[in-house]
Amino acid sequence: MKIFASQLRAARALLDVDQEVVSGWADLDRRELSGWENAKYKLRSSDAEKLQKTFEKRNVEFLSAAEGKGAGVRWREPGREDRHRGAQFRAARAMANLSMRDLEDLSGVSRNFIWRLERGKVGPLNVEFIGKLEASFRKKNIDLVPEDGRSGAGVRWLLNEETPRSSS
Repeated sequence: MKIFASQLRAARALLDVDQEVVSGWADLDRRELSGWENAKYKLRSSDAEKLQKTFEKRNVEFLSAAEGKGAGVRWREPGREDRHRGAQFRAARAMANLSMRDLEDLSGVSRNFIWRLERGKVGPLNVEFIGKLEASFRKKNIDLVPEDGRSGAGVRWLLNEETPRSSS
C-alpha cells in the first residue's frame, strides 16, 4: 500500500505526538520524517513499511482508497475515549495540512476554541462551531469517518481529481 504524506501527518496527529517521538519509535531520522510528511522526499517502501508497523503497534490503521473514498487513517478498534472528537479534528487538520490560523480563517471558528477542542479542554460543546469545522473539512475534501462496531473513528480524503487515490 502506498502511504501519502497526508496520512503520516494525520496518523501522528491521532496519537498527538511530535515527529521526534515517531522517529524514535521507528528508529528513523526526524529530518527525513519531516521531509516525508511535507512530501519533499519520496518515501522508500522499506521505510513506509517500518512507519506503518510503528503506527499499527499503536492502534492506528492506514486506509487505502476504496468504496468511493480516498486514503486515510483511523483507530483500528472502536471505543477510544475522545468525548468531543478532538483527536479526529486534529487529524483532519493535519491531513489537510492546515494551521490553526488557516482553519480559523476557513471556518470562522476561533483558534482558541480549535485548540481547546483538539486538546479535550472544551466544556459545553458549541454545536454551531462543530458544524462549521465539519463543513470546512468537507470543503477541503476531508471526510470525518465515524466509529462503527468494527473500527474506530478517523479521517480520509473524499475522492476528487486532486485526491490521493493509489492503493498500490
